[in-house]
Amino acid sequence: MRGFAILLGFWLAGEGIVYATGAPLPGQVVGMLLLLIALLRGWVKEAWIKDAADLLFSRMMLFFAPVIAGVMMYIPIIRAHWLPVAGAVLLGTLGVLAATGGAVTVMTSRRRNRARQEDYHVGA
Repeated sequence: MRGFAILLGFWLAGEGIVYATGAPLPGQVVGMLLLLIALLRGWVKEAWIKDAADLLFSRMMLFFAPVIAGVMMYIPIIRAHWLPVAGAVLLGTLGVLAATGGAVTVMTSRRRNRARQEDYHVGA
């Protein structure tokens, strides 16, 4: 339950920031950036949100069903403008892959550094 509360808190914080500032980003994205910062700084422990995140990921298709149905309504527009849509999808996908890869790289290197430091201090 704590994991869901933490995730909900970051989502609402992101929505609040976007609402207050008028930033041209979705509140969910701002909330996830805040969560990433909190995880990297150690303010939130991965173990606190792991079970909630695993449950949400295992049910992810339920979250995409309304989007897929909504896209079907715009098939004539997508057909008429297929090149810009394809470009946006390609660039968006590459951006997400790059951001995810960067985040995983940073988190993995920090874990390795912490493990090395702990091994050094234990051996000293």
